[in-house]
Amino acid sequence: MAEVPESRRVLITGVSRGLGKSLALEFARLGHTIIGCSRSEKNLDDLQTQLSSDDQKLSNHLFINVDVRSDSSVAELARVVLEKKAVPDIIGTVNQKNRIWEVPEEEFDMVIDTNLKGTANMLRHFIPLMVESSVTEIGNRT
Repeated sequence: MAEVPESRRVLITGVSRGLGKSLALEFARLGHTIIGCSRSEKNLDDLQTQLSSDDQKLSNHLFINVDVRSDSSVAELARVVLEKKAVPDIIGTVNQKNRIWEVPEEEFDMVIDTNLKGTANMLRHFIPLMVESSVTEIGNRT
């Protein structure tokens, strides 16, 4: 019989649709706590409703309207996560699937900001929290 994995806190950007939403639903179904962010507050509300109707423990999940392109927006997410003692164990960043040659010139800056700056902003604010959380957890075991 396969061992059931320990429940983890999973931070997913782009959680409100597509692959990010699918990952959130599956991780939640497996008993993990989702920390999700998206630029679309309406889609976040829809995801909360869907998780609630699927009998998930909605109170354990945290969904916040965040623009990962903005360092201050990600800093606010990190502050809320730390305040709620919900430091993630796993981070996943998800965005639209586009072929780079099909992205119109006027959208390219947004793609670069989301894919590069967004990833850097998430790592800048969450890796230190995750390292500190791991060190504390190890210290509590000894």
